[in-house]
Amino acid sequence: MFIYVDESGSFVPSSSSGSWSVVAAYVVPEISRKQVEGALKALKRRLGCGYRDEVKLKDVPESEFKVFLAQLREFESVLFVSGIDLGHEDTESIVRHQADQVQRVRVNRPKMLYEEGRALIDDLSGRLERLSPQLYAQLVVQVDLIDQVFRASTLYYAQRLPATLGSFRWRIDEKNSARPLFEQTLSHMASPLIQAKSLEAPGIFVEEFDYSYFEKNFRYATADVPSYVQEAAGRPIESAVNLGAVFRDSKFVRSHDFPGVQVADLLASAWRRALRGGFDANDEMASLLGSLTVQRQKSDPSIHLISLSHDQIETGTAYLAASIARRSARSMLLPRSALRRHTRRYL
Repeated sequence: MFIYVDESGSFVPSSSSGSWSVVAAYVVPEISRKQVEGALKALKRRLGCGYRDEVKLKDVPESEFKVFLAQLREFESVLFVSGIDLGHEDTESIVRHQADQVQRVRVNRPKMLYEEGRALIDDLSGRLERLSPQLYAQLVVQVDLIDQVFRASTLYYAQRLPATLGSFRWRIDEKNSARPLFEQTLSHMASPLIQAKSLEAPGIFVEEFDYSYFEKNFRYATADVPSYVQEAAGRPIESAVNLGAVFRDSKFVRSHDFPGVQVADLLASAWRRALRGGFDANDEMASLLGSLTVQRQKSDPSIHLISLSHDQIETGTAYLAASIARRSARSMLLPRSALRRHTRRYL
């Protein structure tokens, strides 16, 4: 699968509510790539643009964007979104959240019998501690998005297109304002942070689904699970995923050369606008955007709105848009009866 990533918003602290910054990942199986590119090409044609031209959301009439979204929802590609309102975050609370995260990483150090594990913890905690509050907030959103893609896409496509789980190809807009941070996140921080989260909340694997392509390329043999993972868990690990391999094929690319990144740019910008109530038909647009997303657990919205300072406010334009999206989101599970679920702890 291709995972096209782009952001909208500056992640700059603000005193104004509704200062949303969004990171979006558009996951496109290989069999859907030509369809997605064709839909973008058709949109450009309707706007009188050439195929090599890049189109921004501000250049697209709302009526044309609705047509475009209606086309995308017919494909097997899905959208993941994480966002944060920097107008609701204060520096002191972000710093407290950061310090807590650093401590949660360091608490595992005494469990490490080998130098490898202790060195990894020291490196990760040091990287986290050195981030400015602004970059830390951005890191949290990035890691949350990556975790969403990894957890949800495996469950979603194991039912529908198992072969697409044989590769994860991350293609990120090189104009991303936090490219150095995103590179650091993918290279050094995503794996251990998601690993730690997985030890607390293991991912769901369903016995009847087909994970054969995924397991062939990304699962450790039991004997190969790194010792520091076993030590951090403090209990036997039934199975583990090689998260380093999941993130290995990641590249920063020119959006001009990758139609999928251009689509991710449009979708990230559209979600940011919807959260701010910027569309004329905002509810309808939130529903269309929601139809590209996948249901999350329980009654959670299908996009993740993050708050570091306090509980998420369940009122206002953004919450309404997210709630509408949840109602139109795709079902995670195909209609089947008596599915038996079990969890495996993975890296």
